[in-house]
Amino acid sequence: MRLVLAALMLAPLATAAEWRVAYFYDNAREVLNLTDLEFPSAQRGIAVGYIQDQLGMRVPRNVAMVTADGGTNWAEVKLGDMPYSLFFLDDSIGWMVTEQGIWKTDESGRTWKRLSKHSPGALLRVWFLDTNHGFAVGREKTVLESKDGGKSWKPVAAAQLPTGNRNYAVYSQIFFTNKQTGLIAGSAIPPVRRGLSANNRQIPTMTLQLATNDGGTTWKPSAAPLLGEITELKMRDGKGLALFTFNNQFEVPSEVYHLAAADGKNLSAFRAKDRRVTDIELFEGHAFLAAVEPPRLAKEAAGLPGKAHVLESTDLSTWTEIPVDYRATGARLLLSGPDAQHMFLATDNGMILRFIP
Repeated sequence: MRLVLAALMLAPLATAAEWRVAYFYDNAREVLNLTDLEFPSAQRGIAVGYIQDQLGMRVPRNVAMVTADGGTNWAEVKLGDMPYSLFFLDDSIGWMVTEQGIWKTDESGRTWKRLSKHSPGALLRVWFLDTNHGFAVGREKTVLESKDGGKSWKPVAAAQLPTGNRNYAVYSQIFFTNKQTGLIAGSAIPPVRRGLSANNRQIPTMTLQLATNDGGTTWKPSAAPLLGEITELKMRDGKGLALFTFNNQFEVPSEVYHLAAADGKNLSAFRAKDRRVTDIELFEGHAFLAAVEPPRLAKEAAGLPGKAHVLESTDLSTWTEIPVDYRATGARLLLSGPDAQHMFLATDNGMILRFIP
């Protein structure tokens, strides 16, 4: 009996899933502001953003942080423009949308080449079906198509058809489940009337959509008045999750909807007063939500950083929190990974965490 007990005591204990720090930009005089994160494979990852001094006295340095060993080591790469978002076709070939154009890498983010230049802030995101055929979305109902890898672009006429003043409309989300089926989404937000402030009650906005089943040859436009602004969209295997965020006077800071549920309706998948969801990831039989715990004065300052939380679900209705390192805080969190076992989480203030299943 004593031998059995001794063996049990020496055996390693099973540990629960958790998020551990893999990288942190630790500089007392500077802060790394991360704007996007992509892990196209378990080993290769790219985070982009800009470094600025705490006093704001110097011009920010635009950078990419890259890893080739699953987040153990990171290298800093200088960028020529303010980065907005990333899209990777595989673990080598990727595109980056910046403040003034679109760039491409063939080396997992270690080097970048500018492909095209656009009006400052016009484009927000790209999606490529292959090395040549891609789409870009942005402000003023902008949807562009490229057939030469991003060197030249032509407008998609259907983008202007959904209801909503183009001066206040933006397409911010694009997702293809395969080379034929895709969805572009955005919001038309009416201007705040004179005498009103952003702290007034949430008013309906126009949610804009363009759907295609033929790889973008034709698009079916639609628009519907909904509360909140769509800020993230993920789809896989006939299922989808859409994240809507609300102003700081609404009853919840955000809500995640389950698209194309069994009865054909969009159902609420997650909403909580003390969790402001900022990113979502969806895999076959697995979903993750990255959320900030709003500070107590959230009604007065919804953009303040808060404690980081990650929730996990296998049925898109029951969510379980996975412990996150207590040092992880931020106003916006980013999720990325090639599968549910190799996930990474980034805070907008320079910390990257690895998921330990």
